[in-house]
Amino acid sequence: MKNFNFKYTAVLWLTMLLVMAGTGRPAAQAQDLEPYRDWFGSYGYVDTAGSIVIECRFDDAKAFSEGRAAVLSRGGDISGEGVFGSLSLTLKWGYIDTSGMMVIPCVYDYAGQFTEGYAAVMSGNKWGFIDIDGDTLVSYRYDEVHRFVNGYAAVRRGNRWGYIDSDGNELVPCRYDVASDFGTDGFAAVTRADSTGFVYRDGNWYASKDRALNWIRGIPFSVYAKDKVMNRMNEWQLIEPGETVPDWEARVNEESFLARLEGLEMRYEAEYIEANRLEDPELILGPYDTLKGTFPVEIVDHVVHDADTSGSPERLRTFHIDLPVPAEEAAQVEGNWRRLKAEYVYFISNDRIALADVTLTFPGRKFYEWTDPAYSPKRQLLMDYDLEELDFALPGKIYRQAVRSRDDSTAVDTDSSVPSSRGRRNQDVYAVIIANQEYTTGMTVPYALNDGAVFREYCLKRLRIPEDNIMYLTDADTEEMRSVLLWLDKAAALFNSDSRVIVYFSGQCLLDEGVGETFLLPVDYASTGVQSGLRLRSLYSRLSGKIDDALFLIDASYGKLSRNGMRVGVFDDGDIEESWLQPSDRMVVFYAAGEDEGAYPYPEKRHGLFTYFLLKALQDRPEVISYGDLFDYISDNVERVSRHLYGRTQAPEVYSSKWDGEAWREFVM
Repeated sequence: MKNFNFKYTAVLWLTMLLVMAGTGRPAAQAQDLEPYRDWFGSYGYVDTAGSIVIECRFDDAKAFSEGRAAVLSRGGDISGEGVFGSLSLTLKWGYIDTSGMMVIPCVYDYAGQFTEGYAAVMSGNKWGFIDIDGDTLVSYRYDEVHRFVNGYAAVRRGNRWGYIDSDGNELVPCRYDVASDFGTDGFAAVTRADSTGFVYRDGNWYASKDRALNWIRGIPFSVYAKDKVMNRMNEWQLIEPGETVPDWEARVNEESFLARLEGLEMRYEAEYIEANRLEDPELILGPYDTLKGTFPVEIVDHVVHDADTSGSPERLRTFHIDLPVPAEEAAQVEGNWRRLKAEYVYFISNDRIALADVTLTFPGRKFYEWTDPAYSPKRQLLMDYDLEELDFALPGKIYRQAVRSRDDSTAVDTDSSVPSSRGRRNQDVYAVIIANQEYTTGMTVPYALNDGAVFREYCLKRLRIPEDNIMYLTDADTEEMRSVLLWLDKAAALFNSDSRVIVYFSGQCLLDEGVGETFLLPVDYASTGVQSGLRLRSLYSRLSGKIDDALFLIDASYGKLSRNGMRVGVFDDGDIEESWLQPSDRMVVFYAAGEDEGAYPYPEKRHGLFTYFLLKALQDRPEVISYGDLFDYISDNVERVSRHLYGRTQAPEVYSSKWDGEAWREFVM
């Protein structure tokens, strides 16, 4: 027994000497430290020579990453001021630096390694992210997360995966079954319902990498970035749950507003340039111009397209520069032209990618440089943004605006007071409601989600449609839009001669003049093609001869403009035939606007103009309202308010079957 006590005492003294020796040691480099477990099962860190640098006082320890290491402890004072300190009751994870100092307290149920400045941490059963100072980037709301890789982290909510960016924004909603990490090329492979594709760093899904890059190459910078910047800014301005007025004003102010706006534009500018940079350029040297002292150079890039997407095998991009070369060196440059190495600097000019600087290096490290006179390294905003107006000179006003903009439903008459009809449910009435707001093209249909949500409430309460008789989709992709046809096929088994169907759509709509058909566009139509949308004619065929009548309410223009006034796609200049817009028997279609008009929003009411007055008619009119009275009310008010708000007319249009004439006006809701 005495022998045992002697050995124990000796080991204890040796350990204390090592601890004392370690306290005066300068902080080691993280890469030189490895976790170490002593005889008593405690963890510390040793250097490459095997010497204890951080004493063994933790219950578990992980390797250092970015100057931080996750350690498991009961807490207490383990900063060097005391060996044991006051211990908590449960083991928790925190982080130390290379000196052994506790820099992030042990408060987490689990802690991951830092990558790209952030670490995943768990509290309860949910995951979030913190930065290197322990500040929260993402609160605890995910069921599983991956580490940050190339600026993004995969996150799981329920059974679906999505992605967040380094600002903590959910770049891609959680909708995929499998999600890989982002590669250096800006793509992450994802799978949904046995269909594999790619998410690009712009947040959009594409069937192939070629399709993503080809789409970005084919559009102006403003189309790619403007809506993205505005959406992120308007979201950032909103009051966060639990945020106080002082905290909000400290976060959202004129300085931070401008800094964030510029930062977002720079981010999307870099993404756009990365997708548009020259791939395999050919430099063609022209004859030397003795008067200018320059060589004309054509830079030709053969951009190969995905034939299934573009219809053409390749597209040429050509840039012209006049390379300054002294006359006495012209012959040498011409003789060594095939041996040059070229470097390119890009910028955005006239809403497209342009060459800012071209440097050509020849054998012997002789180089020549061309710079675009329009290029300036001084940073300026490239676009004007239609952001919510904020008056930073009036403290508290901006806060109240942000609070209102977060949820204005209580301030909107149609939303706060949904009328309820009496009587039993209309078992013979069916409704399909689709609200598509965030498109992968970067376009946003303002208030579309609110349109769909409130119209659904009117269907349930005002029209007394059973919930089982309603199909409701939000931000529906191609696969989800096609499921409407399957749903109608199943519902058709219940149809009878008294059945009626209402189809409501708020989003982007397009009449493809090539095939003479109208398509309700899914949010991913940019990668799947316009014709992957939901054909109205397919809906007509599902319903024809099976129901009493059907009403299609399309809060969109079938023509060239989206709700935000931007062009939906590339259009032919031919005349639209009326037969393309006419439905089948006993069916009526209300379009919010015509071919050359936008279906505009009504910001004060947080709806599309068309939808607001549709809801207003259902709210204020008798319980039984005819299609004719409904259309007249919507049309008159939409035209009046559009002229007042936008100085231009939005004129809703109605189409019915040929044989029907004006009989549709007597149909009733």
